[in-house]
Amino acid sequence: MLFAIAFRLSAQLPDGAIAPDFTAQDITGQTHHLYDLLDSGKIVVIEISATWCAPCWVYHTSHFLEDLYQEHGPAGDDKLRVLWIEGDPNTNLDCIYGAAGCNGGSAGNYTTGVTYPILDNAAIAEAYQINYYPTLYVICPNKRAYEIDPLDADGLWEKAAQCPVALGTNNAGIFQFDPGTELHEICGTKVLSPRFALTNLGSAPLTQASIELKWDTNTLQTLHWVGYLPTYGEAYVTLDSQSISNTGILKTTITNINNGTGDDDFSNNVRNENFNDAAQFNTTQVLLKIRTDNYGEETYWEVRDEQGMVLEFGGNQEVGPNGGGAFPLGTPIGPGAYPNLSIIRDTLELPADGCYSVHFSDGYGDGMCCDFGAGYYRLFNLDNTGTALISGGEFEEYSRRALEVGMVSGTDEPVQVLDFQIFPNPATDHLNISVETRDGVECSVRVFNALGQLQHQFPPQIAVPGGHDWQISLSGWAKGVYFVQCMVEREITTKAFVVEAP
Repeated sequence: MLFAIAFRLSAQLPDGAIAPDFTAQDITGQTHHLYDLLDSGKIVVIEISATWCAPCWVYHTSHFLEDLYQEHGPAGDDKLRVLWIEGDPNTNLDCIYGAAGCNGGSAGNYTTGVTYPILDNAAIAEAYQINYYPTLYVICPNKRAYEIDPLDADGLWEKAAQCPVALGTNNAGIFQFDPGTELHEICGTKVLSPRFALTNLGSAPLTQASIELKWDTNTLQTLHWVGYLPTYGEAYVTLDSQSISNTGILKTTITNINNGTGDDDFSNNVRNENFNDAAQFNTTQVLLKIRTDNYGEETYWEVRDEQGMVLEFGGNQEVGPNGGGAFPLGTPIGPGAYPNLSIIRDTLELPADGCYSVHFSDGYGDGMCCDFGAGYYRLFNLDNTGTALISGGEFEEYSRRALEVGMVSGTDEPVQVLDFQIFPNPATDHLNISVETRDGVECSVRVFNALGQLQHQFPPQIAVPGGHDWQISLSGWAKGVYFVQCMVEREITTKAFVVEAP
């Protein structure tokens, strides 16, 4: 987590930019040509470091990159390559070995315990506009580069596995999907304008695609795209704007390509976006309760109105709304920072009835729970501080929640689901489901695959104090995205999770 040494500046290579090509020799004399690796269908992860950088050394000795390389490099499933690059022009080769004669400082021998190639090449760091160490990029076979945090091997692969990779002859996919909103909870009526990159992953040109947009089972639009895309070619598709006002699933599907020839890989042809009703509060005074983890200075939050204006904020202003690397190691802790493992209570004074959103960001992109302390955020009605209407804490860079204030009639039923958690996510061999509801109501849990097909169902349970816990064995389940649906009387809550290969 604590692996960066300077703020991100605007000069950094933008996410999704075309990666600068390079040809360079590693310290053993072997030549590596980036575009040759990408053209062969390999995903490339590069780490650009400096031998004198203490956080770089800490990350290096974690062996996360080596673990990634062993599992997904030539000795593993052969889907990926790793290149470690010394990017400081003021160091020399002796610094990589931690040997006498190093003229720039070194924390140790960077060749110990690694099998991936090591390059001493400051020109690559310059081409990638590096302004802090270490900087990691995942570079996809379509030559687009995305900066990633220094994660463990599983986290690195999760990011790398999002790359589009060519397979077969006729193959189209949905990538860079944007539903038109960052909030997946509905307050009032929300207008969505879905947009995505239609990407050709087949060896044959993509010349035609039929795209279907549904809300639950209702077809909203069928779009027929015609054009010409070579392998890894992209065309941005914008679907019609849609107004939604309740819980449901927005499903986008590529139903047909190249005049019905069939898609060689349908797994990337479907994108589901789950939307739920916003939590409803009975007054314009809302209690916010935060429990920080071991790194309280990483937390920052804002409350915004429907126009995006910030009404209230708290936490480390140096982190701000950016999250995920906005507060690196070694920088002074900014104003408003919270102490570690502490409880913070703040009464939000909202100006009027209506729709609002609360935004939490984490400086290192690892949320408030669970690897470094059981932190959380919870929002309550002031007259019922024992029942949280919004709760969370396990996220990455951001968590964004919608709330509806003062618009609940006296006849509305109370929120039934008090807490709903699924973990681990991504999952490999099993998934845990924890549901806490109001006592005495019936709760049922179902699991669907990405096509909306029922995958597993638990018998209904009558809620008891403390809630219910279920576990599903994922043995034999295909890799991909699934959805857990918790239904309590008429209230439905849905969460997504990813199944990865063990």
